[in-house]
Amino acid sequence: MDTTGSDDSGSGQPGPPSGAQDFGSALALSPEPGAESGRSGEAPWRRFWLLTSAASISELGNTFLRLAMPWTILGSTGSPLLASLSLGVQYLPFVASPLVGTLIDRYERRRVFMVAELMQGCLVALTPLLLMVDQIGLVLLVLLVAGFGTVASNLTSDFSLLPKLAPGDRVAEAYSRYSACTQLALTAGPAVAGVVLAAVGDYWALWMDAATFLLTALVAIALPQGEKPAVERGFLRMQIEGFRIFRTIRGIPRLTAVLALYNLGAGAVPTVLLVLVGTTWHWSVSLGGLVLASGSAATALGAWLGSRVWTKARAERRIGLWLTLSAVSCAGLLTPWYALVILGFCGLMAGEGALNVTTNEYRFRAIPEAMTGRVNAVMRGTILSSAGLSALLLGWSVALPQQVLRFTPAALTSALAVLVWLGARRVRTS
Repeated sequence: MDTTGSDDSGSGQPGPPSGAQDFGSALALSPEPGAESGRSGEAPWRRFWLLTSAASISELGNTFLRLAMPWTILGSTGSPLLASLSLGVQYLPFVASPLVGTLIDRYERRRVFMVAELMQGCLVALTPLLLMVDQIGLVLLVLLVAGFGTVASNLTSDFSLLPKLAPGDRVAEAYSRYSACTQLALTAGPAVAGVVLAAVGDYWALWMDAATFLLTALVAIALPQGEKPAVERGFLRMQIEGFRIFRTIRGIPRLTAVLALYNLGAGAVPTVLLVLVGTTWHWSVSLGGLVLASGSAATALGAWLGSRVWTKARAERRIGLWLTLSAVSCAGLLTPWYALVILGFCGLMAGEGALNVTTNEYRFRAIPEAMTGRVNAVMRGTILSSAGLSALLLGWSVALPQQVLRFTPAALTSALAVLVWLGARRVRTS
């Protein structure tokens, strides 16, 4: 998650709100979107739905990649670790997010988004050709490079393009709608992917995914064009400034550390669960797709709840609530019963969906547009790079003979994340 299972969502500012004590006060003190130059509070919903529809179709296509790639690599090599790495290598470029974010802040955001989408489409289209000749190492390398396009695309769409397309006082609602729609596409995706994989095979499914990136790039043409940022400082100075401002926003470094800890164990749960379904449970790819679909539906539900439950509470309390839900749900993953494992997986994904909405809303309100690329990149780089390590950790543990051990890393790190978050909050208020 960025938190991904997104997300990010988990899943990250010239300066943040002065004297902000926590997320709740930052939200209260920050000007509403639209109060600053370039953040139009009257942006029409029509363009928002255009971007959301294209992104949902793209997510539907990405399901083909998430199903076909690990399944094909698993069948070719018999290695759960290599199958899990097909996800892990896509997260590794987020380590370089601060560098990418600084570059983004030097260019017009819509153009960056278009180039990043086209780059991903071309690289995904190349993977079937490499799979045909059993070049698994090159496939992982191509996915690694495509991950840099994902970084640029996510940073521009999530924190620059998307918030501008909704009225200024309804940004949380926009994030909730966007997340719910894309997750509903992911819900239908595995079922559609199962039919497509059976009908046309792995390679054509991947080429269809590549085509969806072209669609989102074309849709970007209809989005409002922003101004090219004035670049008055050197690249290195912009990097240093991004890290400095990241550190000055009270609560943001702590949130970043907590979500990185959480993702270290839970970040790769969906992909590793798919590997478990195929190697240990001996279920078909269609049933595996249904398991992932249930998790996507839970994420969509969580995103919907995230903007509606306990909304009068301070953001710190809401973040603690959704972290706790995810951590408690991890207990189901440790049981030997299929139904409880899937139920625990759904609870985990619901918590992540709500957590993404809550943290994304805060980040948009707290970070001025001129610094969104750099500071959000620092956050996202830390959070999602730990998800790449999660693919290694869970890729190893999923092969252990006892079910209670297979997802122990996810249960441990999610519980520690809750303890760190709540414990640090008590220290501050004491």
